[in-house]
Amino acid sequence: MTPFVPLPDGAQVQIVFSFGGQICQNRLWFVSRQPPVDATQLTALAQGVYDWHVAQVLPFLSTDIQLAVVEAFDWTADPSPFIAAAGAPVNGGAGSGSHSANVADRVWFLSSFNAGRIRNSNFVPGIPKDAVDVNTVSSVFRDHIFDAYVNLIDLASGFGPFPAWRWMCASAISGGVLRSELLARRTDFIVFKRPYVAQRRRRLPPYPS
Repeated sequence: MTPFVPLPDGAQVQIVFSFGGQICQNRLWFVSRQPPVDATQLTALAQGVYDWHVAQVLPFLSTDIQLAVVEAFDWTADPSPFIAAAGAPVNGGAGSGSHSANVADRVWFLSSFNAGRIRNSNFVPGIPKDAVDVNTVSSVFRDHIFDAYVNLIDLASGFGPFPAWRWMCASAISGGVLRSELLARRTDFIVFKRPYVAQRRRRLPPYPS
């Protein structure tokens, strides 16, 4: 695990799933547009990401996977000065069974700067079996996931009193050396680099303590 690197005025959001009784998760980075970060802002951020995921991502994931909780961490210091959590557990809305935990759809987030562009990604778990033809992900499924993540770009500003948050791409390492602070740039593009499923290498990573 990468050592802690602070994000000025920033927060890390962890989207935590229960999958076959085990835990898997994705993370997103945000920067407050009304710093400094406080508990009220983090609560609104956690709730906003939870509501977004329930409404725009979860309906297209298999009913075998459950969104357990969304947690937001103040990422300006370690340990986090503030932590917020949102959401009751909700299962996916697609009736088809799910592919195994190590089969995911990788969605990439890109900053808008060509020189030194930052790339982050999520491995979307719980892909319905009927959304994959051998190894190729259904274009219909991809369209739903693409639309959801594109919408998050604008929705983030409304996760609290406007303007609330900006969704960011963040980088912790430069030239093989750990940065003193995360380099963060605005997320502007959502892409799928390959038409195929991706492997979640750690399959079901342990839930962070």
